[in-house]
Amino acid sequence: MSRSWTLLLTGLTALAACSNDWRTDMWYQPSIRPQQAPRPEPERSVPLGAAPRYESRDDTEDLPDPVPPSPSSLARGRDLFAVRCAPCHGADGHGGGPVSRFFPPAPDLAYVKVRERSDGFLWGTISYGGKAMPAAREGLTAVDRWNLVNWVREIQRTSPVVTVPPPPPPEPAGGGTP
Repeated sequence: MSRSWTLLLTGLTALAACSNDWRTDMWYQPSIRPQQAPRPEPERSVPLGAAPRYESRDDTEDLPDPVPPSPSSLARGRDLFAVRCAPCHGADGHGGGPVSRFFPPAPDLAYVKVRERSDGFLWGTISYGGKAMPAAREGLTAVDRWNLVNWVREIQRTSPVVTVPPPPPPEPAGGGTP
């Protein structure tokens, strides 16, 4: 009997020594993902499609508008505005878009404080977002964003100056959210 106990004890010891942390499939291997440790850029290299990089809209304040407000630029800006900006800023740019029912309302683009901003700051706001505005540069070229700036300036040119922001919308009846 002592021999069978010895074999049983040896077998249990061998099983206890084996753990499941020695996986053989490649999924559980140690690896470095590309975004964890990107390869350094070679010296004096210029990335394809290189353009100046800005950290935020504040860095774009002094950029001049390189796209003149031609009829084609305004038409492209108007079309982009209808698709990209009207849901928040409204079709006419004076706020009250359908998204404003669920999020803080977007400002009227004829508001005096928006008019005072430089073209570069408006371009940076479209590109990098603002306090409540998300970045909208994805899918837009830099020229498209300048076309949007030209359209915003056209809205401002054809609208009366708004000096006081409109009052917040009334709370829905019942005190809850719709």
